[in-house]
Amino acid sequence: MKPSPDQSARLKAYYEAKVFCEVEINAVKKKVREGKGVFVVLDARPRDAFLAGHIPGALSVPLDQADAALQILPAERQYVTYCWSHT
Repeated sequence: MKPSPDQSARLKAYYEAKVFCEVEINAVKKKVREGKGVFVVLDARPRDAFLAGHIPGALSVPLDQADAALQILPAERQYVTYCWSHT
């Protein structure tokens, strides 16, 4: 089934926004290593995992605290989150 012109336009806008907001993991790793990231790295793992080791400069924001963090983190910054899995 071929999408209508309106559906195509909405799909195009959705994927353009999605790609704009996603950052490739290797680009993030390189910027972290070089200290050139213009983003804030958020560690979404439990606090004990963060304390055992984390990406240098990362902030601990466990998933159960994400809603509260959204209230205080500046909206104009770019954030990169990571957790246990690759997804």
